[in-house]
Amino acid sequence: MGHTTGKRHLRRISAPRTWPIPRKGSYWVVKPSPGPWRIDLGMPLILWIRDYLKYAKTAREVRYILVNKKVYLNGKPVKDPKFPAGLFDVISFPDLGENYRVIMDSKGRLQLKLIDEKEANLKITKIIRKQIVKKGKVQVTGFDGRNFLLDDPKSIKTGDSLLIGLPDQEIIEKIPMEENTLLFFYYGAKVGTLGRLKEVKILKRSFGHTRIVIYEDLESREIKESIWEYTIPIGKETPVITVK
Repeated sequence: MGHTTGKRHLRRISAPRTWPIPRKGSYWVVKPSPGPWRIDLGMPLILWIRDYLKYAKTAREVRYILVNKKVYLNGKPVKDPKFPAGLFDVISFPDLGENYRVIMDSKGRLQLKLIDEKEANLKITKIIRKQIVKKGKVQVTGFDGRNFLLDDPKSIKTGDSLLIGLPDQEIIEKIPMEENTLLFFYYGAKVGTLGRLKEVKILKRSFGHTRIVIYEDLESREIKESIWEYTIPIGKETPVITVK
């Protein structure tokens, strides 16, 4: 379920800072339809197509493009121009032979990165919820709203990531949150950068526990700390998808 308010419109000045749009211009900006993403992690397709890539000049042109299945999101055609494309999603233009991955830059803004056709069939999702369902199976939910049913409840934990195939969301690889795993930071002071996990610490407080990651910054090679929730595992030796 998307994380949006009940209002039908969104003031441009109130749009998430993660959206790569000018802050000056028309008073209103397109608000995303209810979808899988928190509003700060996903932006409507119309803004990606018309305002970011400039592949259309008007909303009407965008609707025409979508209705005629000229744009695919994660391997499937999408007709709703307000539907959000979010972090690590893949936007494809088959007629142009172009595929773009939504990434987060070092300024905390969503951007598009051109990727090859082979990688366009891959995506990472971070597990944020886990629950036991019927017959002892476990259902896990990714931060993009995807659900997966697994046989072994111990095979994955919250904070781990899944590399999946598109569009069938077949699980290709499990990427655990463990020592030496590569992390991508999508919030905080180190947003848009990479680190190698050393350990996870739990700080016990009277108002709740906080998980801290100790990691090696891959740019400075310094050992640093960050909030566990700000990270997503993206591989072992190298990232399994393009993230920068």
